[in-house]
Amino acid sequence: MKRRRVALALLAVLLLLAAVKERFDPHLVLYLDDLLRPKPAPLTVPLSGELVLRLYADTRPHIGKIASLQKGLILVYRGKEVAEESFGFGAPIIQAGGVPYLSRHATTSLVREAGAVTLVKTFAIDTADRPTRFWRVKYEDVPSLGVVTFRYTLRGSEIEIAVDLSGLQVDWEQAYLMNEQGAINFQVYQDADGRLRHGDELGIWHATEDAFGCWVHRDGALRFCVQTEPGRPKYVGRERYNQYRWTGIFYLSWSGIDLELDPPLEQYRYVVRVEAIP
Repeated sequence: MKRRRVALALLAVLLLLAAVKERFDPHLVLYLDDLLRPKPAPLTVPLSGELVLRLYADTRPHIGKIASLQKGLILVYRGKEVAEESFGFGAPIIQAGGVPYLSRHATTSLVREAGAVTLVKTFAIDTADRPTRFWRVKYEDVPSLGVVTFRYTLRGSEIEIAVDLSGLQVDWEQAYLMNEQGAINFQVYQDADGRLRHGDELGIWHATEDAFGCWVHRDGALRFCVQTEPGRPKYVGRERYNQYRWTGIFYLSWSGIDLELDPPLEQYRYVVRVEAIP
């Protein structure tokens, strides 16, 4: 009987610790919530052929380290989301006071005008990316620093992305525009000269000022490309490895081309192309 009481006491302590952990760094809660509660459907629009784009108002997909953070456009290829643990196309990271800030809350809408479809997502910049703390807690809720709005206008295989930073209420140092999909699906980088390199050659951060670059799907039939003006700082990278936590195995898995903006810029436009490879 005594052993049973001790076991129950230990179980109660573990459950309490788990609840505290999930309060500050949710993973299991998000997974169970996805299973048990109906969720609002994402905004979904066809792009071309077997390609569809999804835009979630909540933090789905709930995968990996950034499970509780907002994402941009999620690519669906042949009926399957291929974002894995990535930020999707068009999501902000704002650096202010030497600290990167991200988003947990957002609103979405869909606008049809002039023969085009535009998806709109307004990100509240309300989460600080801190050095990993006790229990591997990394992201901290903070009072909102304002909002960043992305307008994604679809024209055939092109996504014209307009970014509005005027809603920020803080002096920021850099803004990073994340454009990523999954590292398992996109393994090979194609630079502006057409040269192909496996992502392992590039590493996590590879600085470039090329006007465009592309990540090629593993089946060789699809690529996504990010196009900007020449000289715009950008970072090409790919990351894929497992992380082990008390709630299970999580992984980092993204391939991306992320843009860097400097103040006092408030409006910026660029293009993401998702296309079949000729």
